[in-house]
Amino acid sequence: MLQMQKDNTWNILTIDDNWHNSRLDVFLEVKLEISRSKAKKLIKNGLVLINERIVKKAGEKLKKGGVVKVFIPAEEENLELTPLELDIPVLYEDEYLAVIEKPAGLVVHPASGHRRDTLVNALIGKFEKLSIYGGMERAGIVHRLDKDTSGVMVITKDERCHELLSRMFKEKKVTKVYIAITRGEPQKLLGIIDKPIGRHPVDRKKMTIRGDGREAMTIYKLIKRNPPYNLVLARILTGRTHQIRVHFKSINMPVIGDAAYGKDLSLIKRQALHSSFIALDHPIKGQKIVIFSPPPIDIVEVMLKLDLYLKEEELEREIMKFIEETKNLYTEPSQVSS
Repeated sequence: MLQMQKDNTWNILTIDDNWHNSRLDVFLEVKLEISRSKAKKLIKNGLVLINERIVKKAGEKLKKGGVVKVFIPAEEENLELTPLELDIPVLYEDEYLAVIEKPAGLVVHPASGHRRDTLVNALIGKFEKLSIYGGMERAGIVHRLDKDTSGVMVITKDERCHELLSRMFKEKKVTKVYIAITRGEPQKLLGIIDKPIGRHPVDRKKMTIRGDGREAMTIYKLIKRNPPYNLVLARILTGRTHQIRVHFKSINMPVIGDAAYGKDLSLIKRQALHSSFIALDHPIKGQKIVIFSPPPIDIVEVMLKLDLYLKEEELEREIMKFIEETKNLYTEPSQVSS
């Protein structure tokens, strides 16, 4: 069992445009991934400062450009990261990294409400060594997928590999392709969605299109259609939270099964979105790693039901064609959660 002693530490957070005029406790809940009650307790105990001023009101309205400092007291007990016995498919592995397939329904790293049932817990149970470059609670994690998005992820075992791979994501040197089933009339067979995304003004756990949001661009291609349903490939020029899901909703072509942004919740129990392809140069060895992950059975069943099914070799061929068609338009962004 791995353990980490949490030290007294200040968390420093900058208030960007998306959080202007939001409540302080909601801001802390989302940014620190803690419960609202814990956020209020920190505020009540005088452990939260805005621009070096102690704030005691949970409902304090934030102003863009401000700096929030939060003092997190040391836990009375060690934080235990308990191994989780879960069959995580490994698609590639060497002494430096592994490419795994995250199942839907699995949170990536421990947070409020998820201490023992995350991908990190499963990785600890499966691999003898993981990088802790981002802290023990993010052991091996370089990039993320949303809880109900399945598919390929690269995890690291070595600190140097983690550092180099993080840089590759930031420099847009990793290629990923997602498969989605959507409902609606596509505006184009091959298109780019260029709409800024920001935090939802009411539901702070959701994102939305807003004029004062951050730049966000998604490119997509329709590869099969049975009105009103579509089988779509997607890549992203920017790395905003929930970007693919929000962008497809914005063009009236939402991902089915998406409780937050989609339609047709009866067809599948989670968003029909799968990270199906990743390609990168090995950060240490330099060799090319190319991994294709066919959609899991729940998405395949919907594809069959809606007459959108493609054989694995056909789907892989469509992905490679899509990459070739769009290779001069952009390269992959960093730290995407879709």
